[in-house]
Amino acid sequence: MEVHVDRDAFMRGLQMAHNVVEPRQTLPVLANVLLEAQGDTLRMTATDLEVSVRVTGPAKVMKPGTITISARKLMEIVKELPAAPLALKVQENAWVALRCAGASYRLVGLTPEEFPAVGDGATTGWLTLDGKVLRDMLGQTTFAISHDESRYAHNGVLLAVHDKELRMVATDGHRLALAIRPLTTAGPAMSGIVPRKAVQEVARIVGSGEEVQIAISDNQFMLRMPNVLLMARLIEGTFPNYEQVVPRAHPHRVTLSRAALTAALRRVSVLSEERTKPVRFLLSPGQLKLTANSPDYGEAEEQMEAEFTGEEIAIGFNSRYVLDALGTQGGEQVLIEMKDGLSPGVFKSFEEDGTLCVIMPMRI
Repeated sequence: MEVHVDRDAFMRGLQMAHNVVEPRQTLPVLANVLLEAQGDTLRMTATDLEVSVRVTGPAKVMKPGTITISARKLMEIVKELPAAPLALKVQENAWVALRCAGASYRLVGLTPEEFPAVGDGATTGWLTLDGKVLRDMLGQTTFAISHDESRYAHNGVLLAVHDKELRMVATDGHRLALAIRPLTTAGPAMSGIVPRKAVQEVARIVGSGEEVQIAISDNQFMLRMPNVLLMARLIEGTFPNYEQVVPRAHPHRVTLSRAALTAALRRVSVLSEERTKPVRFLLSPGQLKLTANSPDYGEAEEQMEAEFTGEEIAIGFNSRYVLDALGTQGGEQVLIEMKDGLSPGVFKSFEEDGTLCVIMPMRI
């Protein structure tokens, strides 16, 4: 194999592949990126057996062929190279010569025979989306993904398409984030739990102004963009019935400034207990009072204006969870809906943008 590529374009593709490679591998070849030169393209593939990414870019192929090289070392080298043509040539015994401007390297490669087979994303059930929609929905849900490996089905985002609606849901058992977007046309029915790592890679790859395609087929989630294909094995298990978790009756509703609530929560939570960061919300007509205390450091209190009518109600929340929800929702006003002081609270934008977060209360 001998190929010439533009250093900057090669770097962009290599970065996507490098992100998938795990620092510690059970198989040595999984630490490598597979390079395939054919026609007028160079294709890069990386996998950890759960998530795979394939990037295709233009190249001047002098001699077609394949080789695998350490993704980490190749990335470290290319990052330091100037913006100039870059040449790769496979030599005897799988050694690889790399040249760029005045720099030259000889790298130890591995033959591609041991590299795992990665699918080609062949399916017909693709849903086309604006990249910004996908990025926004992921940002509005991924913060609620569980990190508890014993709750495996909670370690990802449930992605579902039904009729003319796309839904994404994540929960860690203490909170649940839901994002819903209407589709202009009925998309192919699909449903699956996309693992955390795949969700993170999608957020890195997808830009705001481009069109993307997603699909679920053969127990895999797939993302397709021009020159990029990402595939991830779905999480096996049953996702909680999230529709039963979202409260339906809301006798108590309060509206207030999202920015003001965020700032006040940050100030008051400084003196809340470190592990669970509890803050007490005391609602009375026209105002919200936030309080927190720590046996070691003291107590804090702040009052703010709020649109609320009805009987006084007190409820406690983990302030980190509330701040996470507020940070991902749009609009200037936030709407908080509650049944009582012992039931979950629903946080959403007053502008009804199809996003909400359900947070379990805390006893304070």
